[in-house]
Amino acid sequence: MKGFIRAIFATIILAGMMIIPASAAEDQAVNWGDERYQIMVPGFIETRDMIINDQNTTVIVIQKPEESSKYRYQFFDVVTTDANASYIISFVYNMKQEVVGDYVTDLENGRTSFIPYLYEDFDELSKEPIYCKISFTGIGDKAIYDFPIWVVFEDKK
Repeated sequence: MKGFIRAIFATIILAGMMIIPASAAEDQAVNWGDERYQIMVPGFIETRDMIINDQNTTVIVIQKPEESSKYRYQFFDVVTTDANASYIISFVYNMKQEVVGDYVTDLENGRTSFIPYLYEDFDELSKEPIYCKISFTGIGDKAIYDFPIWVVFEDKK
């Protein structure tokens, strides 16, 4: 139930995104109305509405990345101008709302690459939308801002 509520919350937030679809892959900044927290997406293709868990959901579509190292793929860069945010805690979920990856790392000058460790084969996972929950965290391990996102990967053309 908790995962379902998160999915609905993410849908509402993503529906508010104002991004013009791109005709070809390019770098694109994505935020949810608060420009202090965003991701920079290399290989951004477009945003797309999809039905996920019986809900109309906006997803970002990006080029499928190459493997960075064993079980790790760089999805995008996480960026903030909030000086209180010192690191991110994140989890990656499949369509069944099972955790299939995680990533915890410090922010360097408000930025880091999002390269989660995946517990399952990326080629199989990337056949369906993947849900990423990224929490910007500060002193005392307090979550400052949650950044939920659905991602769809497409092969490079």
